[in-house]
Amino acid sequence: MMDIKKVTGNRTVTILFMVALAFVSFWIGTTMNGTPPATNAQENKETGTPEKKAIIWTCSMHPQIRMSHPGKCPICFMDLIPLKTGDSGDGSSDAVRLTMSENAKKLAGIETSPAIRRGMNATIRMTGKIALDETRVEMIAARVSGRIDRLYVDYTGIPVKAGDHLALIYSPELLSLQRELLEAAKAKSNAPAGDTTMVSRSIDRTFDAAREKLRLLGFSEGELEEILKRGTTSDHMTIRAGQNGVVLRKLVEEGSYVKTGMPLFHIADLHRLWVVLDAYESDLLWLRLGQHVGFTVEAYPGEQFDGTVSFIDPVVDPMSRTVKVRVEVKNGDLRLKPDMFVKGQITASVSKSGTVKNTSLRGKWICPMHPRVVKSHAGTCDICGMPLVRAEELGYVTSGFEDVDPLAVPATAVLYTGERSLVYVELPNTEKPTFEAREVVLGPRVGTYQIIKSGISEGENVVVNGSFNIDAELQIRAKPSMMSPEERLPVRQEQAPQGMPVRTDIPAALKLPVSDDFRKELALVNDQYFIVQKTLTKDLLAEAKSGLMKLRDIVENTRAPKGKQYNAWNSAASGMKKALEHAHHIAELPDARVIFENVSKQMIVLEKQYGHTGSQNYYLAFCPMAFDKKGAYWLQREKTISNPFFGKKMLNCGEIKEKL
Repeated sequence: MMDIKKVTGNRTVTILFMVALAFVSFWIGTTMNGTPPATNAQENKETGTPEKKAIIWTCSMHPQIRMSHPGKCPICFMDLIPLKTGDSGDGSSDAVRLTMSENAKKLAGIETSPAIRRGMNATIRMTGKIALDETRVEMIAARVSGRIDRLYVDYTGIPVKAGDHLALIYSPELLSLQRELLEAAKAKSNAPAGDTTMVSRSIDRTFDAAREKLRLLGFSEGELEEILKRGTTSDHMTIRAGQNGVVLRKLVEEGSYVKTGMPLFHIADLHRLWVVLDAYESDLLWLRLGQHVGFTVEAYPGEQFDGTVSFIDPVVDPMSRTVKVRVEVKNGDLRLKPDMFVKGQITASVSKSGTVKNTSLRGKWICPMHPRVVKSHAGTCDICGMPLVRAEELGYVTSGFEDVDPLAVPATAVLYTGERSLVYVELPNTEKPTFEAREVVLGPRVGTYQIIKSGISEGENVVVNGSFNIDAELQIRAKPSMMSPEERLPVRQEQAPQGMPVRTDIPAALKLPVSDDFRKELALVNDQYFIVQKTLTKDLLAEAKSGLMKLRDIVENTRAPKGKQYNAWNSAASGMKKALEHAHHIAELPDARVIFENVSKQMIVLEKQYGHTGSQNYYLAFCPMAFDKKGAYWLQREKTISNPFFGKKMLNCGEIKEKL
């Protein structure tokens, strides 16, 4: 006999199973027919509560895919997943924001640093040569025509003092001039004592004039007294040095006949010299009159000499694009020699507005013609007698000086588009990491820091690593970004045509409607960039310099057609041209690597925006040790790190951040 309870239990299970199966079948049928089951939004209509926002479905591998219903990705055929509005960065605010999870922040390599006011010093390095102080060079010329009968200084390099004899010259002109002096002296001695008549005064004037003529020819007071005492004339005169110094040039030989005004000797005082340095025009912002300059010479390794900037050339050399900077240097021990090669350095303290702090000469009075004459009060120059002028009026002290330090962020925080600059700020007091784009007004760059004039506030955390990842994500999500600031890019819901296989080997960026000719030119830019990257990994200075110059020419000759799709190129090209402007001035590998780092920033933007042709992968690499541990990104074609910022020294320093 069957157990009634057991039969009843089995029947109940069967009924429940059939009901569940019918519900599942209904749900699958409605889904396949494109009619979704009732949503919370429909239920809210009946209850009168606000509707929830429609869910957007996307692909985890191709986030540019946006659809209003679930299904398959038309590119990789993976199941679409709902896009969480909390992580999309969308919102009612006009600000451009991106929200992500803590895990996503770590995976993107995003690092932040506060914007603070820093005491900053700009270092300007220059090269040049030691030159003569032109104000201390004397030319000795013949003041009468005649013959050089004796050369006391018969070779160059002889040190002399003021009044030392240089040569003995014979001239018949001396006889008549001396005779005139003796006759005037005789007439004066024959005049009655105490006579004040006009005749007596005329005799005195004649004597003084004859004496002055001989003095102007070079006769010393002692020699004039000797002529008057002797009472006879002489047809020879001694040529003497007018100052202390060294005979640099001897222009006559013994026995030579000379004419009045002919140069005989050049004497230079080497106790004070000039150092003439070449400064790039981009460094003029940091140069001021009166600045202290430290320099070294190869003759005395490890020893530093000092001087003061006394003149900045008002004209830029059109060939070298440099400006001459004159430095006055004391040379009491005569160790410094003219034409020595010099490496100089100026350290300029930076003020709030990005100008030079220079207060050492504030309130001082300076001679415009001889700036080494500095006094604490008004007066005249001890050398030329000109009235002294306030240092502020001559440019020795920056007007409008601000004592507050400048607001600065690491240079890696700034994204340059050519027309504008952006930083991403991490907003405080948010549930998840949220980043907001800010357009900033830049001041000058000082070393590895960038001065910010406006756009962010002191204390805000800015993204210093990972900014490109944030910007690229905004571009993918069709939101305003570095490359599309004015309007949102259209959201494309891509569908694969029936019967046509979808190619998964083509990056989505390559589907931008740009011309084939432009892509070919962009490939030339990429190829040349990687050539430079290779030369820097091998520490090849000459090849890196020529490679950067060639890259500059390629960028300048690349012309993009009109259209918004080319905005990314136009902005990046402008940034590269600015970075490569001084490629021909590169003198050392560090200079080439600084330029390469600035170029790499723009190349990464182009790769993110346009991708590249061909099947070869590119790799986004990062070295945390570059530029005094500030870090730097670059692109390379190899999967193994090949570091262009350290070369052979640390070739494998760094990590691959992304495969492109």
